[in-house]
Amino acid sequence: MAFDFLGLANTIKAFAVFFATITISYAGLMLVWSKNVEQREEWKEVIAGVIIGLILLFLAPIIASQLAGATYCR
Repeated sequence: MAFDFLGLANTIKAFAVFFATITISYAGLMLVWSKNVEQREEWKEVIAGVIIGLILLFLAPIIASQLAGATYCR
């Protein structure tokens, strides 16, 4: 019996989206509540980092398949 790597990848993506949602929500609340300009800039960087991370997470299989010369159907 073969191991289901696609299922594992989808599970990891689901956890990443869940934790990214929580992180963005918390950072958004801190951004709204904070009166310190430096802290606001830090929370903006956190939100940008999470969004960039999610973009890379979902683009990685497409980029890898293009580099390998395969087709990506999912």
